Amino acid sequence: MSKINVPFAILSLATSVLLWASVYNDRNDKPTQKVFSASLTARGLNEKLVITRIPDSVSLQLSGYTRDFRAVSQLAPTAIVDLERATVGEKDYPIVVFPASIRELLGGAITMAKIKIDKLITKRVDVVAKPMGALRPGFQQEPIDTFPRWVYVTGPSELVEKVISVQVNVNLSSVSQSPSEVELDPRPVDVGDRTVPNIMLSDTESTPLYRFNDVNNEMKIRTTVKFSPVVLTPPKK
Repeated sequence: MSKINVPFAILSLATSVLLWASVYNDRNDKPTQKVFSASLTARGLNEKLVITRIPDSVSLQLSGYTRDFRAVSQLAPTAIVDLERATVGEKDYPIVVFPASIRELLGGAITMAKIKIDKLITKRVDVVAKPMGALRPGFQQEPIDTFPRWVYVTGPSELVEKVISVQVNVNLSSVSQSPSEVELDPRPVDVGDRTVPNIMLSDTESTPLYRFNDVNNEMKIRTTVKFSPVVLTPPKK
């Protein structure tokens, strides 16, 4: 009489139970709905336009069985929106979901993404040096020179139209000799002296590679401060 391999028997029994449970669940599985998230990528936008608002992902309401949802969970759903015919303004654009097996679970429903588009424009503005602090007593400040004296600002038209100048703050209290040169970080400002965000600066009119919310201005403005002694005029007798 042969001996029974107990561990092997237990493993076989467990495997049989799992297979039975899987078949049972599949047979009794009922269709339902579940929401998944898909990362969103835009393509095809005209170079004269810029995206100023777009979601990072979209929600997909899928209809299927438990086995379908298990397959989706193992994938990385993605969505693409084609903006080749996009126009200025905030609108809903249809998206295409990948892989195709996930599109089948959408049941023919069209998924949309709300995206805001603006014109990408460039204009020239003056560089303005704003004195901060004061010179040491006995000296008077002469007009502050900047180089360059004007720059080009690029960005969405809604923001560029707010820019009236590019400003540099010059700390006079740190100036100890004349002339004194220093390179400063410029900032685009509006009529209320507030910094206008997402504006790219350049010293040439050619439109640079612009990405909204990813503007990295490395430009510096060189300022030259000159001062002279205050000459007191004696009063007339």
